[in-house]
Amino acid sequence: MDSFTKKILVAVGIYVAFAVILIILFQTKFMLSLVPSGSMEGTIMSNSVVFSTRYDVEKEDLERYDILTFVAPDDPDITYIKRLIGLPGETIEVKDGKVYADGVELDDSFIKDSQNQVGDGVYEVPEGCYFFMGDNRNNSKDSRFWENPYVPIDDIQAKAKCILFPLSDIGSLCYN
Repeated sequence: MDSFTKKILVAVGIYVAFAVILIILFQTKFMLSLVPSGSMEGTIMSNSVVFSTRYDVEKEDLERYDILTFVAPDDPDITYIKRLIGLPGETIEVKDGKVYADGVELDDSFIKDSQNQVGDGVYEVPEGCYFFMGDNRNNSKDSRFWENPYVPIDDIQAKAKCILFPLSDIGSLCYN
């Protein structure tokens, strides 16, 4: 085998090894998501690409206002990305354009527009489950409208960390 062929084989081998490592990482540790709808507008525009991590979605890692990807409760073939609003055991009340957790009004500084009263109600979040809402509350199919309004922890796939595309929107999605 001549020197050129050896160099080509080494380059192909390195490329294949790198590709295999990336595939394994994105199957186990990371996730890229294309956001197809405007339900998170105000924070994530439609057709944005979001980078998420899979390793920090245990119960002790989840906090109110985290943006998470999860299996849709009413259709296991669909993945949603929404903001975590209700924690296990809480009573969430959506009333008069405001959201309350156990009687305490929640921050809504990240929502796109003032929330209308569609979806008003009281929701008792079961243990081991979570309640989600989109940031574009007036145009979001979320826990308020699903037949099964609560997402079990086992269906949560990843925590959104940042927007990668479009380049004009690159930035962190961590709530402070």
